[in-house]
Amino acid sequence: MSENIDVEKLASVLNSTGQQGKESFVRMLWNNQPVDVQAQIMPLLNAETRQTIENSSKNSEPLQDT
Repeated sequence: MSENIDVEKLASVLNSTGQQGKESFVRMLWNNQPVDVQAQIMPLLNAETRQTIENSSKNSEPLQDT
């Protein structure tokens, strides 16, 4: 299945949503993107949105078995 994703538009949505303080939506939208799309979007994101995504990544690491 081939999808055409407008990365500039997606980055714009992520940035504006992040500025509105909707961090849960930013994380959900980010996590639903393939890794190659995330790599294309990352340079287009503002600092606030990047921080939200980075914080999300730190909090979503798999639990270690003890």
